[in-house]
Amino acid sequence: MDFKTKKIRKEPKPPKIPKLRPAKNFKNAYGNKYNIHIATGGGSVILIVFLLFGLFSIVKSLDFSKIVFSFGKSLQTDSTGNTNILLVGTGGKTHDGANLTDTIIVARIDYNEEIVPMLSIPRDLYITKRQQRINSIYDWENSSNNDNEGMLELQQTIEEITGLNIQYYVKVDFGGFTKIIDSLGGVNVNVSKKIYDPYYPKGETIYYETFELDAGPQTLDGETALKYARSRKTTSDFDRARRQQELLFAVKEKALDLGILTNPGKIGNIYNSVDDSIETNLSLGEIIELGKIGKDFQKENLFPLVINDDPSACGGIVYAPSREYFAGASILLPVGNNYDYVHLFTNLIFKNIGTIAKGSEYIQILNGTKTPGLAYEVLNVLSRFCLNISYYGNSEDRTLEKSIIYFKPDENGNPPSIISLINTLIPGIPTQPGIPGKYLATEKRQKSTIVIELGSDYLKNRIEDPFHQLKFLAPTPKDIIPEELTATEEKPAASETTSI
Repeated sequence: MDFKTKKIRKEPKPPKIPKLRPAKNFKNAYGNKYNIHIATGGGSVILIVFLLFGLFSIVKSLDFSKIVFSFGKSLQTDSTGNTNILLVGTGGKTHDGANLTDTIIVARIDYNEEIVPMLSIPRDLYITKRQQRINSIYDWENSSNNDNEGMLELQQTIEEITGLNIQYYVKVDFGGFTKIIDSLGGVNVNVSKKIYDPYYPKGETIYYETFELDAGPQTLDGETALKYARSRKTTSDFDRARRQQELLFAVKEKALDLGILTNPGKIGNIYNSVDDSIETNLSLGEIIELGKIGKDFQKENLFPLVINDDPSACGGIVYAPSREYFAGASILLPVGNNYDYVHLFTNLIFKNIGTIAKGSEYIQILNGTKTPGLAYEVLNVLSRFCLNISYYGNSEDRTLEKSIIYFKPDENGNPPSIISLINTLIPGIPTQPGIPGKYLATEKRQKSTIVIELGSDYLKNRIEDPFHQLKFLAPTPKDIIPEELTATEEKPAASETTSI
């Protein structure tokens, strides 16, 4: 198969009629309401930078010291009443692959739950109908005379993948990112695991240099922060996506600590250094509104999500096919039928994001049949939808006919709201308040708030795990991909006596 990119033109989408949402106060995850006071337009502009991507600027040559804003423009929303912003990072003019979008994040402002989930999309996700990776779409389309076409095409593609309606986009390049961090005197991060990468690209050469960073609290300058965000050869793209999200918050925190939001002179200096590194469709009034929402934003308001290829991890909804099908290229494909499973993931996660982010529900899964692997199968499904599993194993009774979900009721006797998500993923199981004491007998099982006990009826009602029907796993002739190809891979079931 020829892996060269092929430009595919589509009929333009009909114009969207944006919904608008008036300004409102925003609370953090613990319910504390903030009083928001914006003193200058510069404060609002730079806030979106530090809150969302470490970048800013809409109006060139704006005299921040003479303008005082006391207004904002209502933000556009999707059909659920929330706002979705596409955040994109590129290398910039001085880097090889200058327009490859190796950082792609969808940040969603959920006004009801008062939280911002941030969904990182892997750069190697392969768009079959275009025959190219997602990170090359902006570069390919931007080669035309219309400078805006690349971003609009990327935005539309991500909407098709995720099922989300995206209202805004912001793009920054490496140069703008490093300049902002250096202007802050560096940012503080807590490195969870030591990084040793002997294959980090050395400037714009074909050679490598070693990037090494110890675990623990670190203060990173612009160059080091960029390496921290880009390094992947000895970790993974998914680890890198998590680090990128971590840096976004670190930049915002440092800016607040330095009082930059109330210093027009500092704002103007930073602006002048990055004004050519930005591409966005946000208006100044909309940035001001984002500033009102996020000025006192706390880390608890952010919830990181990374689409990855681990079927038992949160966001594990893609896989790596055999390279023989794609001319030796390393790519990722979504599991399931086209993007249906990705849509299911984004729909259920964002619908239940408030409960998921709190992480207060712990699920125990028990196999009450003699069919091996059922508890592990359900563990995989629930885990990739970001639910906490406290224990899985065999039930004492292996001849159960009826499945049941026991739950710990709240103070009003109601079941946990997360049960509706569970019923979508494993349907047809009745619920019952109260967890029998025998299921809470050990230390690992004591914190369970939900117990799922699987009976033989589950075998008739269960939904097929899409990871059991993966295409492109066994090599075939390179030049032909049979349409009917349905090679499968069965994941071995772990011992049902093993606990988590």
